[in-house]
Amino acid sequence: METTIINAGDEVLCDFCNGGEETMGGLLVGSYAICGDCAKTVTHPEEITERFDETKTFKQNVLDYRLRTYGTSDCITEITTWDDDDREDYLKMCDNG
Repeated sequence: METTIINAGDEVLCDFCNGGEETMGGLLVGSYAICGDCAKTVTHPEEITERFDETKTFKQNVLDYRLRTYGTSDCITEITTWDDDDREDYLKMCDNG
């Protein structure tokens, strides 16, 4: 098993339009960050996890959320690849857990 960590710093992209940094407000729907412009298109308000502060940019809201939730405002992605042996070991561990 190998894990690669990618730190994209303060990069912020809307999960709908891949832009939106300077729009105001925004939403979280599950783990999806949605900019202020795209938030206007959300048709199922019951799915909204969090409404961002409309006096701040989408970027600042996402950075604040990351810091509050993960202890850093950096965009950190971990990619773990498994070979067949790793998978078998993991499944055995789950069966014994």
